[in-house]
Parts: sequence; C-alpha cells; structure tokens
Amino acid sequence: GASTEIVVTIDVGASVRVDVRDDGVGFDPAGRPCTSSFGLVSMEERALSLGGHLTIESAPGQGTVVRFECPALPRAVDDATA
Repeated sequence: GASTEIVVTIDVGASVRVDVRDDGVGFDPAGRPCTSSFGLVSMEERALSLGGHLTIESAPGQGTVVRFECPALPRAVDDATA
C-alpha cells in the first residue's frame, strides 16, 4: 500500500544533498515509462540545470529513495552589511 513514513534529509557543505526516502511499494526505476513520469523528468532537468544530478533508488516492495545533489552555490553579498 501507501507509504507510512517519509524521511527527508538535507546536508549542506561543499554540495547540497537532499534525500527523500519512503517505505512505500517501490518500483523498478529502469522500467518506468517515460511518458508517465513527467514529474521525475522535470526534477532531473532541474538538477542538471544546477550542475547536479538526481538519482532514484527503488525496487518493488522496497520503498524509494530520491536523491538530489548539486554544488553549493555561493551566497550573494549584501552591500548594506559589507
């Protein structure tokens, strides 16, 4: 059935990494039809546009982990406080 737990982990250092893990039914990422996964395709494109990548780890009956990682972007300097 549906997920009973979703865990989001965010780690920021030289890179930004976000993991979203659930304990749902899972699926075969290699077998996902391209036409029915526009949400995943959109997330992959956004990750690439930031110089990063998106990985999906899942298997039927094993839940899913979606991991986004990209380089940390430098903060803009506020001229008023410099």
